[in-house]
Amino acid sequence: MNSRLQPNLNPNNERLKIFTLGRFLVRCGENSLSEQANRSYRLWDLFKYLITYRDKDILPEVILETLWHEQEYSDPKRALRTPIYRLRQILSEGNDCCANSSFITFSQGCYKWDTSTNYWLDVEEFEVLCNEGNLLAEKNPDEAVVILRSAVSLYKGEYLPECSYHEWVSAVRNYYRRIYLQSALLLIKLLKEMGRHPEIIELCESVFLIEPFEEDFHLNFLWALLAEEKKKEARTHYEYVTSLFYRELGVKPSASMREIYRSLKNENETVELDLTVIQESLADRQDSGSAFFCDRDIFRYLYKIERRRMERSGQVVFLCLLTLATAEYMTPHQRQLKEAADMLTDQLLNSLRKGDIVTRWNDSQFLLLLPGLSLEQGEKVMQRITHEYSRKSPTDVKLYNKLQPLLPLATQLRIY
Repeated sequence: MNSRLQPNLNPNNERLKIFTLGRFLVRCGENSLSEQANRSYRLWDLFKYLITYRDKDILPEVILETLWHEQEYSDPKRALRTPIYRLRQILSEGNDCCANSSFITFSQGCYKWDTSTNYWLDVEEFEVLCNEGNLLAEKNPDEAVVILRSAVSLYKGEYLPECSYHEWVSAVRNYYRRIYLQSALLLIKLLKEMGRHPEIIELCESVFLIEPFEEDFHLNFLWALLAEEKKKEARTHYEYVTSLFYRELGVKPSASMREIYRSLKNENETVELDLTVIQESLADRQDSGSAFFCDRDIFRYLYKIERRRMERSGQVVFLCLLTLATAEYMTPHQRQLKEAADMLTDQLLNSLRKGDIVTRWNDSQFLLLLPGLSLEQGEKVMQRITHEYSRKSPTDVKLYNKLQPLLPLATQLRIY
């Protein structure tokens, strides 16, 4: 995006003023021209398109295809001539400051917004101020703060918000949004280096009204509150923003947010208010993503949970018994049994799903809970486990399996 090199820092009432950030408003003196938008929205769409691409010469065919592609025009130049004439009239009639300005030029078959005329456009000033503030940030941070503050204050919201569904405006809107966020973060960085934390708090609050889901600003806001020893306010905002992000975006607090939370907790605090922290403390931090291997007591409890879940949902859960024995169905010697059991344990953990549950029921037997499978799938799992064991087993110990679905409560097998 190119801009005029010198921004009009104090636009007076004797020029055409165009506001596009967060709202669309065109004024000339005290007269609000854009109030006619409801009656002439097609003309104002043409106006918005021309100021958006004010540095380009645009063919009539391109304008018509972009704005009103649903219609066909046998003579695009003739079709656009009347809207251009009417738009010029709206900009000049009854407005002394604009009477002698054409604003829209026609040259070599193309229309173009005349950037040499007497007008003020918020995004032009915004862009120039952002660039100037960025250049001064290292050499003269005090002046950069003043300029960046002016730039950020101009951004009242996204570019031409009423044109949200117009493809031709999306790239430009994203551009202005990006430099707004970059400039606001640079301003925060400079203010932080100067220790001006109250100003960071105020700035972030203004950003939240426009961009509520940008985490960097919430992080800076929380750190500024902590620097001002406003721990209660910081805790309240932390709980608000983490709930907001989870509710609207489905994301849990990031590592940076978790770091701030640790700073918010008192050293002797025993009450935990963050549900994410509680979930993390319940989780197995050594979880490798394999099947869950547990002792017999936990298996009993999980067995009951799965049975109740099955009765509510109707989803089938299979119980599998794996037995290590000799060809004569005798218990193997202790050394052979230990070797076979260790190998089978590793195999089960590496081959079963994360939601499957495994326990070593006794020295020679394992129990498995396999939810969410059909009988055919369950049998295939057993075949795969048995085949893999037979292929790798260094001993004469055999592996036998039995598989059946969990029985209804009335006929439930007892697990002792």
